[in-house]
Amino acid sequence: MPNISNFIILAIIVVAMAVVVRNYIRKGGQGDCCGDTDGNIKLKGPKDRDVSHYTHAYNVTVTGMSCDNCATKVANAFNGRDGMYAEVSLTDGKALVRTKEVVDADALKSVVRNAGYGVGEITEA
Repeated sequence: MPNISNFIILAIIVVAMAVVVRNYIRKGGQGDCCGDTDGNIKLKGPKDRDVSHYTHAYNVTVTGMSCDNCATKVANAFNGRDGMYAEVSLTDGKALVRTKEVVDADALKSVVRNAGYGVGEITEA
């Protein structure tokens, strides 16, 4: 008679494998964290690249970035919004976000979270 604990262990292994396969498929079958094995995610700047037009600046701590693609995805998330211009440092785990108008912390957090990353401290630069 099979032991019930063997069935439980087998069920846990099957569920874990299903999660791994699902995540692999969701990322387009690519091997690295950002779905681009060659680091070819292109940095997209904002429409207005004149830094002097951005009168406010914030340092945003970003968690969960593990490669250059991650940093590029976060920068693109900010740069795709009107009135925002960002530079992201993977080494420091921070984004310097310049804005044309005052932006509240929740809006900055939302951009980071929607890009798929965690957010920590936000300070004015």
